[in-house]
Amino acid sequence: MDHRYTQLELGDFGTLRMTFLADPTTGAVRYWLTAPHVRGSVVLVPALFFADPSVPQTPAQGADLYIFARLDNVPTGIGRNERPLTVHGIELAGRSAVDTQNLGSIEAYRMARSGGTELLPSRSGQLARAVLRAAAEHWSHRDDRPVLDDLARRASAQHFLSEYENELAKREEAVRRAQAARDETQQRISTLRDLVNPAVPACA
Repeated sequence: MDHRYTQLELGDFGTLRMTFLADPTTGAVRYWLTAPHVRGSVVLVPALFFADPSVPQTPAQGADLYIFARLDNVPTGIGRNERPLTVHGIELAGRSAVDTQNLGSIEAYRMARSGGTELLPSRSGQLARAVLRAAAEHWSHRDDRPVLDDLARRASAQHFLSEYENELAKREEAVRRAQAARDETQQRISTLRDLVNPAVPACA
């Protein structure tokens, strides 16, 4: 998967130029975005990357995509060395859960003094939401979206497989120790029973 480029019109906000690159191991896509007062990267990750494939899924409701503006928190690794997205000089932060059937719900955040996140100011927030909606809409209509979803599902399967193998090893070790403790306790019980109820010699 190589770099691709497109541009979209954002009305009063001007032209948004997008260069994007998909990760062939996780299905995540790094979008480099430029527009008037806009510059930097976000990473879009299929929600399947975070879902346990061994758990039966109900019909899809809610988020099917995550947008990472805080690039050092991207779990897939892609984009971590990129410049974070800035709007009017404000660096975006946080992670947004996105329902691509309802892109109007997208919010844009920045770091707050408290260490958490807060919504961007009004005008900057409108521009940031328009940019993020455009990126999410583009992602949702990608021809290779089934491939991205499959890559995300396989990456998730590998992650959970490792987690469950480690969990199983710990549980098997716990079972082994419990069995050894049970055998030791059973031996002590047998010894004590022999002392409490010694065998009576048969009469001649």
